Amino acid sequence: MGASDLVPGVSGGTIALITGVYKELLDSINEFSWKKIRLLKNEGFKKFWRQINGPFLLSLFAGIISSILLLSRILEWLIINEPIGLWAFFFGLLIASILFLIKTELKYNLESLFCLVIGGMVSYLITQLSIITNDTPVWYIFIAGFIGISAMILPGLSGAYILLVMGVYQKIISNIRQVQDLIFTFNQEQFTEVTSILSVFILGIFVGVKVFAKLLSWLLNHYPQRSFAFLIGLMTGALGKVWPWQNQLTTLSEDGAIYSTAVLPQNFEGSSPEFEKALILMLFGFVLMFAVEKVKILFKNET
Repeated sequence: MGASDLVPGVSGGTIALITGVYKELLDSINEFSWKKIRLLKNEGFKKFWRQINGPFLLSLFAGIISSILLLSRILEWLIINEPIGLWAFFFGLLIASILFLIKTELKYNLESLFCLVIGGMVSYLITQLSIITNDTPVWYIFIAGFIGISAMILPGLSGAYILLVMGVYQKIISNIRQVQDLIFTFNQEQFTEVTSILSVFILGIFVGVKVFAKLLSWLLNHYPQRSFAFLIGLMTGALGKVWPWQNQLTTLSEDGAIYSTAVLPQNFEGSSPEFEKALILMLFGFVLMFAVEKVKILFKNET
C-alpha cells in the first residue's frame, strides 16, 4: 500500500481491497476514538490494544511507513527514468484486480451495474483534472492531506495523483526525502521546515481518514453490493491514467497546468515505446496479483 500510494495513478486502497484487508482496515480505523482512548486510562493498555485491533493496525501502518521511507527515492527515480515500465507493471496489476473483483464481488443486477458506471465516470473525470504546478502555502497542505488520504483509501482513486493535481506532490516527496537526509546529517533550520510541513500534512491525513473511513464503513455495511460495484467502477475509470504510453501536453498558462493523453505505443512521442519490456512487466503485474491471492488463500487455510 505504501509503495502504490507514492505513485500518481495507483491507489493503496486497491492493494488493500485485493489482499482482503480493506474492510478490516476501515473497521479498525473507526474503532480508534476518544471513547477507546478513555478505555486506556480506565482499563489498561491490553484491553485498549485489543479493542482497536492494535496488532493489525501496527503491522499495516508499519509496512506503509517503512515502504514510503525505503522506496520513495526508488519510485521517484522510476517515475522519472523508467515511467513506461513502472506504469506497465501497475496497469497489469490493476487489470487483474478488476477482473478478480468482478468475478468475486460484482452482482449482475441493474443497481450494481449503474453504480459501476457511475464509479467509472467519477474516476475518469478526476483523472482528467489539470495538474497545478504553482507553490502552495502551509495551510493548503492540510487540505491536501485531508483530500489525499480520502482518495488513498478509495480503490481506483490515487491519493498521489490527487496531491499531484493539487500541486503538493513534489513538495511532500521532497520533504520525505529530506527526513531521510536528516537522519545522517542533522540541520536545525531544515528540521524545522520539514517538521512544520509534514506535521500539518499528517494532521490533515488523520482528520481525513477518520471522517472518510466512517462513511465508507457505513456504505459497505448497509449497501455492500452497490458499494463494491462503485469501487470496481473507480478502479476501471483509472485505467487510462495508468496506461504506460502517455503523451504530455503542457499549456503555457498562468497556472502552469499540465495535461497528458493516453495513446497507442506506435503514437508515443517519447524516445522509445519500449513495447517488449512494457508487455513483460504488464504480464508480471497481472500474474503477481493472482499469486498474492493464492498465498492469501493458502495462509487462511493454514490458520
